[in-house]
Amino acid sequence: MNIWESFKVALSSIWNHKIRSILTMLGIIIGVAAVIVIVAIGQGAKKQMTDELFSTDKNVVELYFEPIQTEDEMDMFWQEPELTSEDLEFLGSVQGVKSVLATNQGWGSLMINDKQGEMDTITGVDGEYFTARNIQTVEGRPLNDRDNDGLNRVVMIDTVARDKYFKASDDAVGEIIDLNGNPYKIVGVYESPIPEQFRWSENGEMVMPRSVVSMMFGNREIEQLAIIADDPERISEIGMGAAAALTEHKKMEDGQYSIHDFSEYEKEVETVITMMTLFIGSIAAISLLVGGIGVMNIMLVSVTERTREIGLRKALGATRGKILLQFLIESITLTSLGGLIGIGLAAVGALLVTMLSPITAIISPVVVLIGVGFSAFIGIVFGILPANKASKLSPIDALRYE
Repeated sequence: MNIWESFKVALSSIWNHKIRSILTMLGIIIGVAAVIVIVAIGQGAKKQMTDELFSTDKNVVELYFEPIQTEDEMDMFWQEPELTSEDLEFLGSVQGVKSVLATNQGWGSLMINDKQGEMDTITGVDGEYFTARNIQTVEGRPLNDRDNDGLNRVVMIDTVARDKYFKASDDAVGEIIDLNGNPYKIVGVYESPIPEQFRWSENGEMVMPRSVVSMMFGNREIEQLAIIADDPERISEIGMGAAAALTEHKKMEDGQYSIHDFSEYEKEVETVITMMTLFIGSIAAISLLVGGIGVMNIMLVSVTERTREIGLRKALGATRGKILLQFLIESITLTSLGGLIGIGLAAVGALLVTMLSPITAIISPVVVLIGVGFSAFIGIVFGILPANKASKLSPIDALRYE
C-alpha cells in the first residue's frame, strides 16, 4: 500500500466514524483557532499602538542643536546655526525622511469685530506643514509656499478659535483680524489636531507664513526643526540618520544635531504586546495539547478495533514500516483536517473581533502555515505510540483477536 492509498484509507476511516472523528478533532480545532485569533489580535493591537504613538502625523522626530563644549566653555554663550531653505531641501532627500517640518512661534493680542482676545499660540509654517501633519482644512484654503515667499499677511485659525470668535458668523474666511495692531486676512480654517482633553487653552491656535512670524516678532524663520519618518517602526533609526546627515551637511565642528531617543518607547510597546500574546497564546496552546492526547487516545482505540485487519495485512506481506506509516498518515490526516477547520474558524473569529472591537485583527500567513504544520506535527507526535503498537502486533495473535 503506497502513501496515496494509505491517505484514502485514512479518509475512509474518518468518514466512517464521523462523530468520533469530529469530537477527536475538536481540541485541535479550538486550539489552532484560538492561537491564530490571539496572535492576530496581538498583531492588530501592536499595529494600533504603533500607529497611535509613532505613525502618521504623530511620528514626528524633533531635531535640536547640541553644542559640544569643554569644561572651560560651559558658561560661554553659544549660538545655534542658521537654517536655510537649502538645508530643508537636503534634509528632505535623506533616506527614510518622508517630510520636513520647519516652524517658528509667536503670540499676540487679537481684535476681532471690536472683540478683544488673546492668541496664545501662533505657529509659523510653510506649504508642506499641512500635508506632512495630515491636518484637514475645513474652510477656505491652506497656506502655501507663495504665502511664505511673498510675506503675505494671511492667517489660518483652528476650529476652536473659529467657534470662539466667529460662532455667529456663517463663514470666517475673508474676515480681517487685528493682531498686535496689524491687519491679517483669514484664508482658511483647519481642524484642530489636539484632542479636547489635551487642550490647555480655550483660545485656539493660529498659523501664518513662517516668514511673516519672523518679521512680526523679530525671531528666526526656522526655530523648530522636525522630520516625519516614512516607517513608524524605525523612527529612532531614521531620526538619528537625519540628524547625522544634517550635521555633516552643515560641516559643524562645535556641535551636532541630535534627537530624543524613541527606542525605549518602541521596545516597551514591543515587550508589552509580546508578553500579552505569549501569555494568552500559551493558554490557548494547552487546548492543542489536550487535543493531541485525544488523538492518541482515539488512535489507540482504532488500533484495537482493527487488530484483525492488521493481522490480515501482515499475513499478506505488509511490513512493520507499512503498518506504522498507515496509522501515522491517519493520525496526521485527522489533526491536519482539524487544523484547516480551525483556520476557517479563526478567520471568522478575527472578522468578528474587527467588527465588534476597536482593534483590527491581522492574520499573518506565517501563523496560518505554522498552525497547519503544528497540527500535522501533533499528529506525528501523538500518533507514533498507537502506530508503533499496531506495527508490533504478531500476525497470528492479531488474527486470533476477537
